[in-house]
Amino acid sequence: MSRTVRTALRTAAVCVSVAAVTIGVAPWSSATTSTLKTVATGLSSPRHLTLHDGKLYVAEAGRGGSGPCVAGPEGQACFGKTGSVSVLDHGKVRQVVKNLPSAAGPDGSGGAGPADVEFVRGDIAILSQTLAIDPKTGANPFGPQGAALGRLSFWDGKHLKLGPDFGAFEAKNNPDKGAGAGDQPVIDSDPYGMTRYRDGFAVVDAAANDLLYVDGRGRISVLAVFPVKMAPAPPALGLPPGTKIPMQSVPTSVVVGPDGALYVSELSSIGVGVARVWRVVPGHTPKIYADGLTALTDLAFDRKGRLLVVTFAKDGIAAPPSDGVLTRIEKNGKKTVLASAGLSEATGLAIDGDTVYLANHGASPSPTGSIEKLTVRG
Repeated sequence: MSRTVRTALRTAAVCVSVAAVTIGVAPWSSATTSTLKTVATGLSSPRHLTLHDGKLYVAEAGRGGSGPCVAGPEGQACFGKTGSVSVLDHGKVRQVVKNLPSAAGPDGSGGAGPADVEFVRGDIAILSQTLAIDPKTGANPFGPQGAALGRLSFWDGKHLKLGPDFGAFEAKNNPDKGAGAGDQPVIDSDPYGMTRYRDGFAVVDAAANDLLYVDGRGRISVLAVFPVKMAPAPPALGLPPGTKIPMQSVPTSVVVGPDGALYVSELSSIGVGVARVWRVVPGHTPKIYADGLTALTDLAFDRKGRLLVVTFAKDGIAAPPSDGVLTRIEKNGKKTVLASAGLSEATGLAIDGDTVYLANHGASPSPTGSIEKLTVRG
């Protein structure tokens, strides 16, 4: 249904209240960027980061395995039990949940597997991506061994309990009706980010272009559907200058803002400067909170209520590899670049006071992923 996050990761690997406050395209500051410090290495396709009880957790999508392999919209993907959830505790990384389903390219790049982690009643909630779903049933292509793909699952320390199935929901409902799909599948699912919300979870499905709510009983409903945007075609496509093409939203992360609204980042396909941050109040039309950004993969608010966003690659995913960017969006709309050099294929963000953590090298052949740390004052 979209140029999904999976496509972005594979492309990068191959290339090496109800009233909304809207922040439009605003000036960028030229503030000196901060220095990154590597605090963890050897990760397999790191995705979102979560702070819990003073520890930093990371969802690792894994490196797939020896198969079976399927041909999907993003190329061949091979299955393995290499997904995991790890924790960074006192400077050391250890896996707390392992042997989770994963699918990746033959070289282990662009993994699809565990993408986000939260905690509920002592259990670890794990959101996993999926790919090449059956358009009639939403089933993953690997059968029972891949049952956790495309689902929210719960680890109690000994067993993994399967929860809501987002592929099945997409196949039955197709909330965006395939708008802007082009040559991509009209029915597709890639659950990629979540946050605790009300008595359950708010979840973004990157391939379905929607924001979903999972209530305390595991029932899925739609909170928002994000529209297609007409935007200038990237030069890499070789189209005449000035050509505009439809770009799907491809939402990648969701957080609850200081005002109680939900804020959603988007990859916005292959465009440069066309990604947005949405402000969502359930029951009302989503509003653009910030625009003029590129290939966003995560977002978080700092303790002063300012929004930080992560860019996967500043030149977009259709261009040769470029640095990622950590940007702070001030309350007046001004954008301040906090870090760029040293970020590559950045996929996750977490904030603890003045300390910012970033998942890095999220699309590279595993296990080359890392976590970077920087201190941001002011």
